[in-house]
Amino acid sequence: NLTGFACRLLDKWPIDIRNISREDVVMNKFSNCIVCKAKLKGRQTKYCSISCKTKILQSYPAQKKRGLLRKLEVLDSLGGKCSVCGYSKNVAALTFHHVKQKGFKLDMRSISNRTLKAIQTEAQRCTLLCQNCHAEIHNPSLNLDSMSIKPAALTAELRAHRKIIKELK
Repeated sequence: NLTGFACRLLDKWPIDIRNISREDVVMNKFSNCIVCKAKLKGRQTKYCSISCKTKILQSYPAQKKRGLLRKLEVLDSLGGKCSVCGYSKNVAALTFHHVKQKGFKLDMRSISNRTLKAIQTEAQRCTLLCQNCHAEIHNPSLNLDSMSIKPAALTAELRAHRKIIKELK
């Protein structure tokens, strides 16, 4: 069906591509799927199907690793420690406090499933706080210094409450 320039070009080709089926043409001729080892077809370069790609990229361990790496990048850009007390021992204890309007939560699940650009844009609206400072900012009315209950009395009250719960069981 080809005429003119295209036909002359095909005549000079080292192999006759007119007789090759579409399924035989692969970008990486000798590749197999990195998940199931099936032969790749067409433009496939790593995975034979969406399900194989999903098994690798969307698995829980992959999301967890991606989320942690992205959180470390964002932590680094925000100073790597609590902006109130300077805590920096455990990554899990550092949280993002939204100072400006919240677009989305910056938890591990969100971080692992969004683009790095979107995460960095959202992080610019936040300050880095440890869990304790974050709780104090969100719950200033629960400060023991401003309450009439002393910590020792609170502990005795909790013990009494636990005793009642044990008796009910």
